[in-house]
Amino acid sequence: MPWVRLDDRFPSHRKVALLSDKAFRLYVSGLCWASENLTEGLIQDRELTLVARVRGIKSAARELEDAQLWDRVEGGWCIHDFLEYNPDRAKVKADREANAARQQAYRDRKKAEREARKAAEDTARNGDRNGVTPPVRNGGSNGTPSPSPSPASPTEKPASSAGARANAATGPQIPEFAQPLVDQMTAAGMVVGWRLTEVEWFAVHAHIKRSSIDALVEFARRRWNPADPPQTARYLTRIWSDMPSLPEGMPTQPAPTLPAAVGAGVVPFPDRQQQASDDLFDRAMQRAKTRMQED
Repeated sequence: MPWVRLDDRFPSHRKVALLSDKAFRLYVSGLCWASENLTEGLIQDRELTLVARVRGIKSAARELEDAQLWDRVEGGWCIHDFLEYNPDRAKVKADREANAARQQAYRDRKKAEREARKAAEDTARNGDRNGVTPPVRNGGSNGTPSPSPSPASPTEKPASSAGARANAATGPQIPEFAQPLVDQMTAAGMVVGWRLTEVEWFAVHAHIKRSSIDALVEFARRRWNPADPPQTARYLTRIWSDMPSLPEGMPTQPAPTLPAAVGAGVVPFPDRQQQASDDLFDRAMQRAKTRMQED
């Protein structure tokens, strides 16, 4: 869109100050018409009524001629010194093309960035479909996956980059604080994938501090369905969110090791020691829920 240029002293100029209202309106409208249509200041006779809706427009045009603001030419008028203050047709077109090319380059760059971002996300989701190792379960390895970051707690950093433990085949990094939990889950026959994001490891750390590793393993055992086991630890982080915090000082029992028959869908009958552990866990949970309701 071109712009017409007017000096800030234009209304007070001696040629303009003496104009009638209709001549003033016609002159400003003529400037805009010439700039919009790239006429370089030319206004033809047949176009005069299109320039402005002014009563007595022909007399207003003669008034502009007399004030030497419009110059009479063959077939119309030319605004006096129009090209001294406004760009010609070629300059306006060149500026438009340059602006269009700049906008197109910007759109192309943004499109390329979006496509690159989408390709990276698809690669991360699809795993080995694009040459990336699929998720590894409980620290095992099937190749060379990308490492998982170690979470950080606002008050306590649970594991540094040096403390995060990776298996010998560069499997998913298990933060040091979570390794006992992974080991106990594996020993209990509950095998899931532990490739988590930094935020998810942060949630695991919060669950451990809130409820203890033993309580997390026991709660997971109670929710575990051997016929349809979860594939990733993300499921566990969700169910652990339902656990109430254990009262301070409440002892926790080690999570029992389930026999191989559990993996085949056969749930063993608990012995007395296991039954006592279950009763203690249930009572602790009930007291915790009662305390939360009273608070």
